Amino acid sequence: MNRLISFADTLATILCLILISTHLAALEFVRYPQPVQAYKEHNIYPLSLLKLAISKVESNYQLAPSDIFMNQGRALKQLAAEVDIEILWTMTSEEREQALNAIRIPIYKGLIGWRLFLVNANPNFDLTKPLALVKAKKLNIVQGHDWPDTAILRHNQFNVQTGPNYEGLFKMLQYQRADLFPRSIIEVWDELKVNSVSNIKLEQHTLISYPTASYYFVSKNNKALSQAIGQGLEIALKDGSFDALFQLHFSKMIKKAKLDTRTHYRLKNPLLTKETPLDNKRLWFSPNLHEK
Repeated sequence: MNRLISFADTLATILCLILISTHLAALEFVRYPQPVQAYKEHNIYPLSLLKLAISKVESNYQLAPSDIFMNQGRALKQLAAEVDIEILWTMTSEEREQALNAIRIPIYKGLIGWRLFLVNANPNFDLTKPLALVKAKKLNIVQGHDWPDTAILRHNQFNVQTGPNYEGLFKMLQYQRADLFPRSIIEVWDELKVNSVSNIKLEQHTLISYPTASYYFVSKNNKALSQAIGQGLEIALKDGSFDALFQLHFSKMIKKAKLDTRTHYRLKNPLLTKETPLDNKRLWFSPNLHEK
């Protein structure tokens, strides 16, 4: 009797393992760039939105981080070469849309282009009043060397210095090798926590913005993944779950930024392609603010 029970248990275990292995074999893993440990919270929303989109369509896609950390420049190259990752999310540009397949639904509704200034609290300017645009353009602004923002700010006559390392940009600000570091209102709060040093402050009176889209990108050859995610995002937009997720993650940050109390300068973005869906109002964050 004991032998029969033991055989039945063994058979059940084998069948269970077969079912598990069959299920795993059916999954199609979609790898994204592994984020820096200190800033993993930045990826909670785009990952949540991506999972939402996938849940709206029939698929076997399973999201997973890459085995190693890769900076943005490397991730773009790896995706184009179809090595290590199948998807990433980043600000768009004509160059990126030529190299990769952009899913043209702005995942942050353009909010990534709404920027506050992190500043080095030195005597270079008065923190008690709005920063005049002509003054801001004369100060040293720091950005990543391969960020689209760098080209956007330079196009608008800002004096931009660059660095190759994300963490190093905050060091440049801290050690007075830069005066200003424009950060999105959805990034700046976490960055202030991580970089909590006495001379890095949030400027309280000024706002710059420029139209920009952050998209999910896949390789040119991965049309099935592109179609599935695009379809899922469209369904989420129609049923309201996209907007609900956006509000859940960002409504407090938007309120905290006090946009309507700031002097607002609207800049131009020369990097957007003609395919950017700027006329589709449902896709964009658009507060009613006075522009200078």
